[in-house]
Amino acid sequence: MTVAPINLHTSRPSVYLDQWVWIDMAKAVAGKPRRPEDPKVLDALREAAVAGVAFPLSPAHYYETFKIKDPAQRHNLARVMASVSYFRTLGGGRQLIRHQMLNAMHETFGRPTFRPKPPEPLGLGAAFAFTGKQGLMTVRDTDTGAQTTEERLPGVGALQRKCAQLGETMLIAGPTDDEVAMLRKNGYMPEVTEAMAASRLAWEELYVSLLRDQKRISVTEMRVQVMARELFHEHLDLFNELLAEYRLDLERALGIDLQHPGSGRPKMMALSDRIPSMRLAAEMKVALFRNAQRTWKLNDVYDIDALSLAIPYCHVVVTDADAADRVRRTKGDQRHDTPVLSTFDPLLERLPDLVAAARALGGDPTGWDVSGPGEGFVTTLPDGSWPSLRPTSKNDDACTYR
Repeated sequence: MTVAPINLHTSRPSVYLDQWVWIDMAKAVAGKPRRPEDPKVLDALREAAVAGVAFPLSPAHYYETFKIKDPAQRHNLARVMASVSYFRTLGGGRQLIRHQMLNAMHETFGRPTFRPKPPEPLGLGAAFAFTGKQGLMTVRDTDTGAQTTEERLPGVGALQRKCAQLGETMLIAGPTDDEVAMLRKNGYMPEVTEAMAASRLAWEELYVSLLRDQKRISVTEMRVQVMARELFHEHLDLFNELLAEYRLDLERALGIDLQHPGSGRPKMMALSDRIPSMRLAAEMKVALFRNAQRTWKLNDVYDIDALSLAIPYCHVVVTDADAADRVRRTKGDQRHDTPVLSTFDPLLERLPDLVAAARALGGDPTGWDVSGPGEGFVTTLPDGSWPSLRPTSKNDDACTYR
């Protein structure tokens, strides 16, 4: 029996834009648009953001921006992202997958007994993108370490908001070349991130080599294998943690009969298919593995990471034509009722409805009221080197991450 996935779409209308969209918008700002209509597209995105439509970033945006070697290009890209996304982010870490797994266990095993409450998928900043926990800047007294109050410094709330917004923009823009040496003395090691990315790519390349050594394998069997690899490599610690938390014996829950190998497979696949992001990731990978001539690239890993989260949670997703085709072939877009687009015209057609829904929702259209009072997002940033946020004397207030 096929079970329809639960509706995970954000309460606020949201559009996920792949990295190439942000890069093309930055080129339009620089006066070098790839398409004549790109400036109009950027205007439409900014107007929709002002109305309250969310354009969240994911960890993939941070990774891919980090790979850009030219600091000026990163800074220009950061400014464009700031003007549309306001650094809203999709919650990363394990919180969204944890909820998906709990819901799958509820439907498959009856534990937990009640359907789990979904977490808020939209937040602010890089910390939320990577950990699912808010980590905005605060203004603190450098002598006591205590957060500065309005009584001590009138207007500190607005200052805190501006500090946090500038800090998020600086973070994704990365350091200038002359700042790298100083940052390394304080533990900055970008090669660690590069090594982790290379390791994940090697994991997928390993399966490509294993497929070459196998006899001809059916798509159904490949799907089972890839789903198992996805659970083992990406989510095993979380899965074991939840089994222990709800005192579930997996062998008993799956109804495994040791006299009949594979007896637990149907129920295990039923569970896996109810974990939306894991299923999307596995099926997109199967679509790649089926093409024996395809050479895996790191961007493939980033795309799958991003789309497997964006499609269940966002109302519209814009990605490249190749990735969009893979999603459509797996019917992941239909399953989650999320249009997956690869051109701007259908996005522009959908924006008015999303804008109307956002305005009807009301509330803070930027999401930044949680940081401090103010209006909108401060997008006027310096053209040269980034300003230092360190205090000039011990009596000054400093902006720090909490």
